[in-house]
Amino acid sequence: MSNTISLSIFIISTFFLICCNNPESKSPDEKQTADSITVPIDPTKTSETSIKSEITCPKCGHKKMEEMPTDVCLLKYTCEKCNAELHPKEGDCCVFCTYGTHKCPSIQEGS
Repeated sequence: MSNTISLSIFIISTFFLICCNNPESKSPDEKQTADSITVPIDPTKTSETSIKSEITCPKCGHKKMEEMPTDVCLLKYTCEKCNAELHPKEGDCCVFCTYGTHKCPSIQEGS
């Protein structure tokens, strides 16, 4: 009787391991392709850096979601509705830090 139980547990465990490690059983978002790599989460980092920010024009109130550059600070932005040229306020490094919903990536990362 105990041999039968042990054999049953072994078969069920083996089946479970095969199913869980089968790439076809994973959802498309979980599949790892040849051009991707799974990166472990850094436990010291509390939030991810946002690369999108909604800029609000102070003159006309127009809002637009924009992708922020990660390698430079944007010093001038032209509102697509009223053509106002926006520049960072004194003390801010870029227009996203002044008029955006998120600070630029370099400020978010603390560099």
